[in-house]
Amino acid sequence: MSTATRNAWLKWVLPYLAVLIVLLLWQAVTASGIVRASAFPTMTDTVAQLGRELVTPTLWSAVGLTLIAWLIGMIITIALGLVVGVLLAFSDFAARSAAPVIEIVKAIPAIAILPLVILTIGSNLTMKVFLICFAAFWPFVIQVIYGVRSMDPVVLDTSKALGVRGVRRFFSVIVPTASPYLVTGMRIASAQALILAIISEIVGGADGVGRQILLAENNGSDSYPTMYAYILVAGFLGLALTGGFFLLERRVMHWHESQRNIRANGALTA
Repeated sequence: MSTATRNAWLKWVLPYLAVLIVLLLWQAVTASGIVRASAFPTMTDTVAQLGRELVTPTLWSAVGLTLIAWLIGMIITIALGLVVGVLLAFSDFAARSAAPVIEIVKAIPAIAILPLVILTIGSNLTMKVFLICFAAFWPFVIQVIYGVRSMDPVVLDTSKALGVRGVRRFFSVIVPTASPYLVTGMRIASAQALILAIISEIVGGADGVGRQILLAENNGSDSYPTMYAYILVAGFLGLALTGGFFLLERRVMHWHESQRNIRANGALTA
């Protein structure tokens, strides 16, 4: 087996091997009694319960409710983040004026304002979307600012000389040029959005995957396999969304230099 073939094989096998090792360690620790089964069910019990939950409408309804909040929050975050980020990037005065506010507000954990939001809005979809936007907006808008400011001035001057202005310049020049930063910001915002969606369901009691985790915990130790099964579902959702953004980046930005370099390195490795 050549070195290139062996490296390619290890690249695909090692992640699955790492997951298998973690699952086996989980089973060994819980089955051996190091951790009480009443507090932490075995891997086999949890996976078996997950299999049973997969054929119930309760799980898919919970997943759907969580993803709906995530999607609405992401749409609002991206739309507002693009507008605000571009305006701040092109105006030094606005950027300097907003910098203290951004630094202060982004340092506030979204979970800290959850009680106030519940009292004001209630435990519903609006509450989840508000918290998602509050947490996801700041990392995304910062990436937008960096992306726009990293643009080659020649590109902007050329677009002005050609009469490309306003909305047309925004979509045909600014967004494509800053797209690497925008996609990175979307990935970061996506993770924040999912985390806040589930936390708001656990703490705030809104319907979704987080609420199912809370209900299983409140039902006692007999329902702990169900609780951990829904925790695994939350992890799978995060993995799927992150992987989806990586695939979207490769598909939409196939023309960009960063993706060409990745494909070139992959070809050399193979």
